[in-house]
Amino acid sequence: MALVMLSIIVPALNPLGLPLMTGQMSQDWYDAVDALPEGSVILFDIGYGSGGYPSLGPGNIAAFHQMFDKDLKVVIMATALEGTLMYPLVMAGVNPESNYGAVYGEDYVFIGYVAGTQTAMAGVLGDLHDLVTNDYQGNPISGMTILDDVNGADDIDLVAYMTTSGDIAEGWVYQAYSQYNMDVIGGTLSMMTTSIKPYYDSGQLLGIMDGIKGAADLEFLTGHPGDAIVSSDILTFSQTLVLIFIAVGNISWFMTRKEVKR
Repeated sequence: MALVMLSIIVPALNPLGLPLMTGQMSQDWYDAVDALPEGSVILFDIGYGSGGYPSLGPGNIAAFHQMFDKDLKVVIMATALEGTLMYPLVMAGVNPESNYGAVYGEDYVFIGYVAGTQTAMAGVLGDLHDLVTNDYQGNPISGMTILDDVNGADDIDLVAYMTTSGDIAEGWVYQAYSQYNMDVIGGTLSMMTTSIKPYYDSGQLLGIMDGIKGAADLEFLTGHPGDAIVSSDILTFSQTLVLIFIAVGNISWFMTRKEVKR
């Protein structure tokens, strides 16, 4: 028991960032963003709250690192009510101003929580300025250069979302891909992957961030290790130790059987 506890505590206190075998769905998410030219516009939905942050928050941070590193324009919204609380946590992990020289209102903006799920999605993609007049702090969006030429779906190059809700996950496929044939990537809890993966298999989702494993993949691919890779290290150490215990136990059992037969 003590060894198992050590295998958890040691990598938690001193993460090694062990190399990962990244999944294809995560690689496709990364490639979809990487393929965008500088200045492209991404609509990003924070569709999760505090309960989903441990699994999706680290991937959200890694995703933003990649987007700001590529000088992409990021229009951020929330279809989850608690998304407005998750936004400052994520941005604190990214620090776009100090790390990338990004300017709020020019390179990124957070328009806040938009109620209605698919109604909200349809409204933002149909006519953003008709639906939203202020950002989450109450500042008029009419004076923000990032939104000067972003009115709806035709002005957005990629839709990305992370969510704990099946309605939100499928909603973006219906509203962005089915209605406008837009490129869409999604991040969900691992337990949701089986229901969302058919959209990936059919090409309606270009990539999927599959829970904490997908988050660790994005951290590794973007070169920004964080909480997800720490979790991966802990799982690697602890599960390896358990496998060693199983192997030793089986070897001991077979040796005991041989001695009994003699």
